[in-house]
Amino acid sequence: MNENKNRLIISNQTFANEIDLDKYVEWDALSLIDFVGCRFKEIDFLGKTINFCIFKNSEFNDLSFRKCQFGKSLFENCQITNLDLTRAEFSNCRFLKCRFTNCNLSASDFWTCEFFETTFSNTNLKSIIAEDVKLWKSNKWIKVQDKFNLEKSLKDMNLIISTDQDDIDNF
Repeated sequence: MNENKNRLIISNQTFANEIDLDKYVEWDALSLIDFVGCRFKEIDFLGKTINFCIFKNSEFNDLSFRKCQFGKSLFENCQITNLDLTRAEFSNCRFLKCRFTNCNLSASDFWTCEFFETTFSNTNLKSIIAEDVKLWKSNKWIKVQDKFNLEKSLKDMNLIISTDQDDIDNF
């Protein structure tokens, strides 16, 4: 653990429950923390706010981020597996080389977000609003044209892989 210019840097830690993170949560929020090489598993973040955080080379497994608000956060080279992100809100977030697998993003909102080399597998993308969202394709940024159909844009750009529609519909 290091502090750098008002930011806390946490490296190579495993957070396996809410108690592990309690010392970093203030007013139901995580803010100004860099998590590098960390693992998060079986934690319920229901309704928490996560602002100005950086997650690099981290793994998220079996978590609930239902109704969470993410602001100005970066996810880089993260493996995001079995997460419930229903009704989560993302504002000014960047996803670089991330992989979402078996996640539920239904009814989530994305405002001014970027997805660079990020893929989705067996992930529920229904009823998402994507306002001012950009996807990286063939060395250029493509703006999502239909703000009510992020899923179609991802499919058109082959960013959804090995999708089993029955599994997604029954998620």
